[in-house]
Amino acid sequence: MPSGLTGQSNTNVASVKTNILLNGINTVTGILFPLITFPYAARILLPEGIGIVNFQMSIINYIVLLTSIGIPMYAIKEVARHQNDRQKRDTTTVEILILSTVLCLIGYIVVWALAEYVPRIHHEAKLFYVLSLTIIFTTVGVSWFYQGIEDFKFITIRGIIVRVVSACALFIFVRDAGDLIAYGLITVGSTVGNNLINFAHLRKHIEPRNIRITFSGILRHLNPSLKVFVLNLIISLYIHLNSVMLGFLSGDEEVGFFTAGTKITFVALSIIGSLGAVLLPRCSNLIHENRMEEFKELIDKSVRMLICLSLPIMAGLAILVRPVILAFCGDAFESSEQVMLWTLPIIFFISLTNLMGLQILYPMDKVSIVIKSVTGGALINIVLNLLLIPSYGATGAAIATLCAEGSVFVIQVFLGKKFYPFSPGYLFQPRYITGTLLMSAAIYPLSIIIDNIYLNIIVCVLSGILIFATYLAIFRDPMIDELKSLIHRK
Repeated sequence: MPSGLTGQSNTNVASVKTNILLNGINTVTGILFPLITFPYAARILLPEGIGIVNFQMSIINYIVLLTSIGIPMYAIKEVARHQNDRQKRDTTTVEILILSTVLCLIGYIVVWALAEYVPRIHHEAKLFYVLSLTIIFTTVGVSWFYQGIEDFKFITIRGIIVRVVSACALFIFVRDAGDLIAYGLITVGSTVGNNLINFAHLRKHIEPRNIRITFSGILRHLNPSLKVFVLNLIISLYIHLNSVMLGFLSGDEEVGFFTAGTKITFVALSIIGSLGAVLLPRCSNLIHENRMEEFKELIDKSVRMLICLSLPIMAGLAILVRPVILAFCGDAFESSEQVMLWTLPIIFFISLTNLMGLQILYPMDKVSIVIKSVTGGALINIVLNLLLIPSYGATGAAIATLCAEGSVFVIQVFLGKKFYPFSPGYLFQPRYITGTLLMSAAIYPLSIIIDNIYLNIIVCVLSGILIFATYLAIFRDPMIDELKSLIHRK
C-alpha cells in the first residue's frame, strides 16, 4: 500500500476512535447531570413545582416538534451529503436555517395564543414564556450542522461546559419553592442553552460568498422534512403526552410524581442505549452491501447484550425502588414508587423496539412498520390515559405507558417477523433469566437489612453486579468476552 494511503487510513482510524471517545464522554455527562441536579431540585420545588415546570415544558416540546417538522434529522443527512462541496453545504445550511426561522415565528404565535387563552397555562404565563426560549434556541442552534460535519470535539466540550454552568446556577439561584422562573431558565439553559454557542461558532464554518439563496431552494427542504416529521410526531407522544394529559386531568402534583418515577427508568435506558450503540455498526451499510450474515451476527450479539443488561437492571431497581426514590427525590415523592415499578418493564420493551425499529426495519426501508407500531402504541396510550388518570393519577399514566410500549413491541415483532425472526423463542435467554434470579435472591435480604438508604443502594448495586458478572464468567458467557473487548478497545 502506498505510504500516503497508509497515513490517510491511520488518520481516519484515529479520528473514529477519537469520535467514539468524545461521544462516550458526552453521553456519560448527559447521564450524570440529572442524577446530580434532579435530587436537589426535587427537594426544593417539591412535586407541585416539578410538575408545573414539566407540564409546561411538555407543551413547549410539542411546539418545538411542530416547528421543526423533521428538519433536524433531514438536515444531518443533507449536510453530511455535501461535506466535500463547501458551496452546496453552506447554501443548504443557510436555506434550512431560514426555513427554520420562519417556522419558529409561527411557533411563537402558538405560544402567545396558549399563554393568553388557556387558563391552565395562563396561570403561569411568565414561566411558559421563559420555557418557550427553547423554541428559538433550538432554531438558531443548528445542532444538526455539527452532527452533519461530525464535529464531536466541539459538541462534547460545549455540552460539558453548559452542564457544569447549569448545575452551579441551580445550586445558587434555586433556593425555595417559589424559584420556578429561575429553575425554568436553568432547565432551558441545560438542554438547549449551548445552542447560542453553536450559532456564534457557525461563522467559522460558513463562507458567505459560497451562499446562493433562492426561494425555491428554501422550499425544496419542506417536503422531505415532512416525511420525517410524521414518524417523529407519533414517537413524541410517548415522551410528552403523559405529562400533558396528567396536567390537564389530574394536576401539577401528579405530573411531579410521574416525572420523578420515570426519571431513573429513562436514565437506565440511556445507559443501555449508549452501550448498545458502541457494539452496533452501521447496519444500513451492511444491508446496502448485502452482507446479511454479518448483519445477522451483529444483531444477534446486540439482542443478547440488551437482554443481558435490561433484566438485572429492572430487577435491581424493582428491589431498590423505595431507597432509590427517597435518595433521588426525597420523602415528598413517596407516591412515585408505584410509578417507577410500573414503568420499569419498558426498559426491556424500548431497548428491543429501538433495536428492531431503528437498526433493522428502518435500514431495510420498512419504516411503515415502525410507523404502524408506534401509532398503535400512541392510540392505546391516549385511551388508557383517559380511562386511568382521573382515578389513579400518575400511577394510571405509568400503567398506560407500560401497555403502550408493550403493544409497540408486539406489533413490531408480528409485522416485522418476515424481515427478521424476532420470535419469543429468539428472545428467551435462560442464562440471563437465571442469573437475574440469583442476583435478586442475594440482594433482596441486603435491601431489607441495611437501614441507611445510600449505603443500601451502594452495597446492593455493587453486590448485584459482582454476582451477575461472576455467574456469567463461570458459564463463559459470550457477553463477558464482548465487555472485555470493549474495555480493551476503549
